[in-house]
Amino acid sequence: MGGKARSTWAVFTGPYGIFLLLLLVVPFANVALFSLHPYSPTKIALPELTLDNYRQIAAPYYFRLFGRTLRLSLVCTAICVVFGYPVAYTLARAGPRKQTLGLFLLIMPLMVSAVIRLFGWIVILGRKGLINEALTGLGLDPVRLLYTDTAVVIGLVDTFIPFMVLPLMATIERIPPSLEEAAQNLGANWYQMFRRTILPLSLPGLISGCLLVYSLSLSAFVTPALLGNPSQRMIGQQIYDEVLVSFNWPIASALSLTLVLLTAGVMFLALFATRRAVRLEAGS
Repeated sequence: MGGKARSTWAVFTGPYGIFLLLLLVVPFANVALFSLHPYSPTKIALPELTLDNYRQIAAPYYFRLFGRTLRLSLVCTAICVVFGYPVAYTLARAGPRKQTLGLFLLIMPLMVSAVIRLFGWIVILGRKGLINEALTGLGLDPVRLLYTDTAVVIGLVDTFIPFMVLPLMATIERIPPSLEEAAQNLGANWYQMFRRTILPLSLPGLISGCLLVYSLSLSAFVTPALLGNPSQRMIGQQIYDEVLVSFNWPIASALSLTLVLLTAGVMFLALFATRRAVRLEAGS
């Protein structure tokens, strides 16, 4: 019986394992190897090994680049939490018809090309866009929104907020409404009920949503390229330019590997904090 179970497991997981090996592990290993070769203008990379690429990305320019990318990703994640929680809670407690309609409206923008959606934001946020035209109509001075960090954050939130709402909604759905009713019957107001009941029990979904939004924001390219200031870029734009403009694949590989390790470190810390919080909650 054990041998049959192992063979069944191999049949179902084997194709996925091969897929990961060919399309994830092997390319990632190739990127890691490229990051250890010196750059050559004629041959892209020289055969000897070096750590100079990592010394180069330790320069202040790249520190500022990573810092700006981390900052905007954190802001995007925080805004998605603020706006995603009410939406997730409403959908989780809605009836079947309203929930279906809400999910359709939430997921429908993902069916449209990101470039098309971002061009729509250009129309809204531009100097002659809808917002500035409304301000002018009210007798106010127009404001500069397009090609700023604000525009980048708006575009990122618009793109990634479904990845926050869906894990939260799935977690909140598993929380019995009777717990909320019991908290309110014991005299807790809505804020106290949320802080002591909904928030702790929905923490796994919150952590999952934060990790998804944060990791996707870190590697974003199209949104900052179309809505951001060309002189103030994010790390995804720098990697793109190093690969397809400068053809400096070793530096691009070093930047990519550093970004992956940074993202993995953040995920590890978040998962460790979540497990610790769950243990403390169980112990109390």
